[in-house]
Formats: sequence, structure tokens, C-alpha cells
Amino acid sequence: MSHGSVETPVDRNAFMRAVSALDHFLAEFAGWIIIVMMLTLSYDVVMRYSFGMPTTWAGEINRYFLVLVMFFGGPWALPAGGHVAVDILTETLAERKRLRLEIVTSCMAVVYMAIFSMESIKYTWEAIAGNVKSTEYLALPMWPMRSFLVIGGVLLGIEFLFRIIRAVKRLNELKR
Repeated sequence: MSHGSVETPVDRNAFMRAVSALDHFLAEFAGWIIIVMMLTLSYDVVMRYSFGMPTTWAGEINRYFLVLVMFFGGPWALPAGGHVAVDILTETLAERKRLRLEIVTSCMAVVYMAIFSMESIKYTWEAIAGNVKSTEYLALPMWPMRSFLVIGGVLLGIEFLFRIIRAVKRLNELKR
């Protein structure tokens, strides 16, 4: 699947490149999951309205797939500029002020993502330790779905750290 003309920042650091490659892979995987979601929901609609036999599993599976898509796609979307941003005020700022603001907001995001990730780890562990299953028809174990929160949260936090690094680097370049 192609992600169009969206460009992500190119980094020389091997760790940053590795995380970026993982983000790209997970976003690509999420894109394929969207196709699976479309097919399963279409199948459910056909079965429901053509044969009067709705599926018992399509809605449940697709709710979990939606969580996967959001949390696997989010870390890739941040450096690609795919997150919603209200820039009506920031676009009028000088580049140095805009970079400083980006550092501050990214630091706040890192703190939030650290808390989110730690709570998601606890939430996932509770599902593993307690053998928590969904309360719906399939009674699926919940830990795989909850692990999507951990993976996406950690990677998004790392991407916010990278955003800080890039902004600091650019600020230093402007000082010269």
C-alpha cells in the first residue's frame, strides 16, 4: 500500500530510522486491516439483508480492528504530519518561536504518552493475569487488543521525543 506523497523526516540516527521503519510497517499493516474490515462488514451486510442471516462476529472483530488501526497508524502519522493541528495562531509565529512552542507541546505529549503507556501496560497485564475475555459472542481474550494500546502509546511517545530532538536541532541551526 502506498501512503501517497506524504514525506516523513529523514534521520541519520540508526535508532530513529529503525523506529520510523517499524512505524511505517505498522501503518502499512493497519492499512491492510482496513481492507479486511471493509470486506467483513460488506459480508455482514450482504448476509443480513440478502439472506436474513447476520454474522455474530463481524461487529466485534471490527471494533478491535479499529483500535488496532488507530494505535498502529498514529505513530507513523505524527512525523508525516497526519495528525489534526490547529495552526491558525502558530502559522503567524516566527520559526524560532514556533519551534520553541513545538518543544513545549511535545514535552507535554511525552509526559501524557508515558502515563498512557504505563497505564496501558497495567491494563494489558490485568487481562493476561486475569484471563479477561470479551463479554460478546466470541469471548476473545482481551490482552491482544489491549496490547495495541501499549504498542501505539510507546511508539507515539518515542515519536514525540524525536519531534523534540528535531526541533532542538533546527533551533541550533538557526542560531548559527
